Amino acid sequence: MPVEIKGWGWHDRVHPAEVVAVTQSEMTVSLGGASTGQVTLGARSAADTLAATPRRGHVVLRATKRCGDIVFALVGIVVTAPLVVVLSALIRLDSKGRVLFRQTRIGRDGRPFRLVKLRSMHEGRTNEGKTNEGKSRAGQGGRVTRMGRLLRPMGLDELPQLWNVLLGHMSVVGPRPERPHLVAAYEATLPGYADRHVVRPGITGWAQIHGLRGGDRPISERLQFDLEYVRTWNPAKDLLILALTLNAVWRDTRRELRR
Repeated sequence: MPVEIKGWGWHDRVHPAEVVAVTQSEMTVSLGGASTGQVTLGARSAADTLAATPRRGHVVLRATKRCGDIVFALVGIVVTAPLVVVLSALIRLDSKGRVLFRQTRIGRDGRPFRLVKLRSMHEGRTNEGKTNEGKSRAGQGGRVTRMGRLLRPMGLDELPQLWNVLLGHMSVVGPRPERPHLVAAYEATLPGYADRHVVRPGITGWAQIHGLRGGDRPISERLQFDLEYVRTWNPAKDLLILALTLNAVWRDTRRELRR
């Protein structure tokens, strides 16, 4: 017998979330009264699915993923080092402030870490303390610098996160990490959200290759893809996501260079 639960919401900047019906097998979430997709939890959650994996197989899979992350991060850091140096100099010339931007995010098992990016916004004008809902990466008013308008569409501001991967804070592929206050809010309003944290967060992910980047789409849509990734992860899926991401970066780079 489905249970009607209405009126969930945590911040006036976010459309009120309405859990239309909850059964043992699935949950539908809608924002602002319009259906945005289903988050299918099933009889077991994403965390339960990982826990049910035989211990030896689980350890081997995690070790394989971690080794791949280290190799990719090392190669990426070396290959992109000249580009990062040039971009850092341009950022310094373009606007006042530090070249690198650091922000606390939540990683695997709910542990906080300091995410690092190339600064793409005017210092002191970040959206700390605000929600991601309705905010696209490319826009965000006058906070984005001229260099930021070049870096963000191509994802070049994310390059320093290869160091986060190397240090073990992140994986190359996984759910994107969020800020602590947003994690607390989403866990309180979106059942299953905490299951994203049974794996390391990633530079790119299953949601991102489906066009769900930044805050321009409801968090419930991204959650659907994040939970699907956690439940169905395998090395082949990571390679697919990585290939599609690199293809998208190359496509966006060519488009920006033509302007």
